[in-house]
Amino acid sequence: MMKFMAKQTAKVIPDIVSSIQTTNNVESPHALVESKFDPPKSTFTFKQFNSCNPMPFTGKERATKMLQWFDAIEFTFRHSGCPEHLCTTNVAGIFRTRALDWWTVERNARGDDAAYALTWTELKKLMKYEFCPPHELQQLENEFWNTKQVRSNNIGVTASSSNLDSLEKNTY
Repeated sequence: MMKFMAKQTAKVIPDIVSSIQTTNNVESPHALVESKFDPPKSTFTFKQFNSCNPMPFTGKERATKMLQWFDAIEFTFRHSGCPEHLCTTNVAGIFRTRALDWWTVERNARGDDAAYALTWTELKKLMKYEFCPPHELQQLENEFWNTKQVRSNNIGVTASSSNLDSLEKNTY
């Protein structure tokens, strides 16, 4: 009995789908079903991101300035409403001088689609590796260990420690 019902249902379903598509004037057989593999549609534009006046990144900044830039850009992501999948695309639009040259080489090596598909976390890791090489990280660590606390400068010492920690975390 089950086999008979399955065969009858299999015969009727194409007619039902065709009838629904004709009624709705749908041209594609897949138009009624949103594919899970379609890239997310976004109406977010670089113009919206740029209207928040993000600070450009040149690649000439030292490591601590780069960390401050990361914080500022993450604030811009939140403030502008930038979707996660467009963070790399928008950030690449504000690279200048050395950073732009680096991104062009990176994009050419990976291909445009793969480069712009990098997550913000992956891009930050690449940027830390490129713009804060191990010898500069060692120099920052030496500066931290040689820091002398003057009066009640707890905030300065804490900031130095925090910067060093975030650079070392997941950098290499």
